[in-house]
Amino acid sequence: MSSIHLDMKDIQNAVLNMDNGVVDLETLQALYENRAQNDEIDSIKKHMKSNQDKDDAKPLDKPEQFLFQLSQIPNFSQRVFCILFQSTFHECITSVLRKIEILQRVCKTLQSSEAVLQVLGLVLAFGNFMNGGNRSRGQADGFSLDILPKLKDVKSSDNSTSLLSYIVAYYLKHFDEDAGKDTSLYPLPEPQDLFQASQMKFEDFERDLRKLKKDLNGSCIYITLNLLLLKYSIINQFFLKCGCC
Repeated sequence: MSSIHLDMKDIQNAVLNMDNGVVDLETLQALYENRAQNDEIDSIKKHMKSNQDKDDAKPLDKPEQFLFQLSQIPNFSQRVFCILFQSTFHECITSVLRKIEILQRVCKTLQSSEAVLQVLGLVLAFGNFMNGGNRSRGQADGFSLDILPKLKDVKSSDNSTSLLSYIVAYYLKHFDEDAGKDTSLYPLPEPQDLFQASQMKFEDFERDLRKLKKDLNGSCIYITLNLLLLKYSIINQFFLKCGCC
């Protein structure tokens, strides 16, 4: 907190009027994270009260003075929470949507691309051919997806090429009419998309969305309460001026 050299009036203006001209969001984040908790404020108030009428009263240290002044800003914690949430909401929801779009794009390509079916068909055909004469593998047909990363490890008898390289060469020769041309298209999902999709976990999506929902609900509650308090205050002032109270 000692690194924050700001006038309390500037902080109050930023919090009450959502004005980040002097106090930026990074500073508000630091103030929010280091704000005094209720028990700390109670201790500060107790100290102030016990020293109120003493001639040798010991004043609060600067950090305690600063924290107490922050606590005197109306609804400081709730207001700053809403300001910070507003500033990060779009970025957070955009990040989630971007990941979902990548996942959808990869799934769509894998499900509907003829080229993907051709590549997998080659893996199946060559795999079945190789297993056909292998009694130790039960001359089994078909393959599981976990075999795909291992294709590069299956070598030819002279160790000059791998099954993966052979399948790629075969595909380019027999299926890709534009092989070697600028018009040739990569037959599988983009490697970067595929890698990102492989790192995604539905638990992470659920966690991120739960947090967004929780913070959004919290902001709505704070805003609603403040509006009700403001409405009550305005109505009360009106009746006072009318002499009804």
